[in-house]
Amino acid sequence: MQHPTIRTLAGATAPTSIAAARTALLVIDFQNEYFSGRLPIPEGPRTLGNAQRVIAFADRAGIPVFHVRHVDSPDSPIFADGSDGFRFHASLQPAPHHAVVKKTSVSVFPTTDIDARLKAAGIDTLIVTGLMTHACVAGAARDAVPLGYAVIVVDDACATRDLDIAEGGTVSHRDLHRATLAALSDTFGDVLTTKQVLALGVA
Repeated sequence: MQHPTIRTLAGATAPTSIAAARTALLVIDFQNEYFSGRLPIPEGPRTLGNAQRVIAFADRAGIPVFHVRHVDSPDSPIFADGSDGFRFHASLQPAPHHAVVKKTSVSVFPTTDIDARLKAAGIDTLIVTGLMTHACVAGAARDAVPLGYAVIVVDDACATRDLDIAEGGTVSHRDLHRATLAALSDTFGDVLTTKQVLALGVA
């Protein structure tokens, strides 16, 4: 490996198992705004399907699932409270035994009580899925680490959109996604595919 991550140099290795009693799954912002609204995610449907697989894995293992959704004021152009864009996608609705957390910040941590809820439940590891990779997913992962959590981001259960840049041109959603995950794996946590997560041993 010519360009190892800082975590690799420090001795970190990819997990082969997780402890169900100490792990939680975050399912971030699978809301209509990213599918039929003003912020369409090109790979949204594929990502949603992988998130469904990770949720099913968590349910089988007894891992608690937290569905996170973003909300803004009723007159906001995106994620307006009560709007269709605010609602969860029809194909990824929280089950009755899942928790739902409503946030007003990019990361779920600053504007919710999720840290207190996770710590009260004895959680020390987070599996993270969601939209968008470079924003709310990365924000949650970056905030979780200094709070004491180990983080696993599920590569193909996250996605983002193309972004225009100030000096002209566009960063493609694939490049933005890959660069964000590379940065997270360098210093914050592990990045695994859905297949790799489903293959983890569960204690």
